[in-house]
Amino acid sequence: MADYADLSGIVGQMKRAAIDCWMADQGFYPNWGDDQLYAKWGWMLNFYDRPAEDGSGGGDGNGVEDSVAEEFAEIRAVIDSRVSSWLDLPDGSLCGAPRGAANATTALLGGSATSPTVQGGGEIATANDTVHEVVVNNLRGSFRAPFLDKYYTQFSKVAHGLGDACIILEANYAGEQAMWPAARTDVATICDAARAAWAKQAEDASAANGTLALTVVAAVAGAVSGVVTAGAGTVAAVAALGSIATLASSAVAAITAETAVSGGSYLEILESLTSALETLDETLTDQEDALVTMLNGASSTMRGDLASYNLDAFAMGDYPLDDTMTMDRSDTSIVSTNMGRVETALATASTTLGAPPTANPTPRGADVGLGSAGTHDAATDLYEVTARCLELTAGEYVRGHALFDAVVEDYFSADAAARHTVETLRADEALSSELGV
Repeated sequence: MADYADLSGIVGQMKRAAIDCWMADQGFYPNWGDDQLYAKWGWMLNFYDRPAEDGSGGGDGNGVEDSVAEEFAEIRAVIDSRVSSWLDLPDGSLCGAPRGAANATTALLGGSATSPTVQGGGEIATANDTVHEVVVNNLRGSFRAPFLDKYYTQFSKVAHGLGDACIILEANYAGEQAMWPAARTDVATICDAARAAWAKQAEDASAANGTLALTVVAAVAGAVSGVVTAGAGTVAAVAALGSIATLASSAVAAITAETAVSGGSYLEILESLTSALETLDETLTDQEDALVTMLNGASSTMRGDLASYNLDAFAMGDYPLDDTMTMDRSDTSIVSTNMGRVETALATASTTLGAPPTANPTPRGADVGLGSAGTHDAATDLYEVTARCLELTAGEYVRGHALFDAVVEDYFSADAAARHTVETLRADEALSSELGV
């Protein structure tokens, strides 16, 4: 199998083989006994210098006054025009860090590639369920319903939604990480097939038709579908994200492409090479387009329903501070301790996700795939809105924890200072920070 690391050498060999084929079309073949010359037997012997093995040079007459060096240079230029944009493809390795960050954040939020977020387990889910159990079973008071509505029910939706967004980010980076090593293999295989076809034709042999299945198709489809089977959409509030991921996975998997490099002359094989590389480019473009559709759809869904992805955008219901509350210190300590665990886990998740890559992790020329940006702009937008929603959710949960503790102290202390703290925190909770991205 041709190796992309050897592509520059393969291109040089392509040039020589193409020139050999073109000369054969004119009736000239490497001379028997000295294959550095082309010879044509007729009423007189004609010789031309053959290019070196790397495709350079050649074309000057050897025993004749005319030269075909200009034609050789044109053949080399044509091949360069076909393959130059494919000589510096990314290897996908720079996608590993953002993919890992998204995956680790999903895990911290309680999900994985095989289990739903929050409901699937993890410290956040365990602590959150403990809070719910104690508050429902052991505490009484007007604060209970609005508190549980925001800091249990809605928080569960938010955590799930953010986990799904991270799954979609991971799917993008997994797809890109798988795409480019496969694309490099495909390019090397296509170019080597063209070299072989020209070489066979120059030998006056029948150039075998080489049908190539582009490995990039299976690589990306496998990577994306392996990530987006995460149970996204099991909560109604984030069903749209799950649908987006499923549709994108299906779109990627549905892309099929194969090509053949063959022909009976220099020009026919050149046309076949051109068509094969165009097919590869169309395949890369289609797959990146499917990923961008998924990313943009997720960003649009989140921005259109921020309360399902940002706890700060969900207002806690009002409640009167009355004398009907019933609390026990041991119960409130359990709730506060477990809210602290959630608080810590959210802060860790926010730090783990961090910021998106500052530069495109799959840099390439403007003529390859979706262009020099690829999926980077769409991924950056989703990454930023997810990171910001996670940051705001973590901050809002800290306020909720403080509000719970203040309500408890007001109940047990019943002094003006405790009541003032509750009122201040309730006012802060009602204020939503700007998304800013």
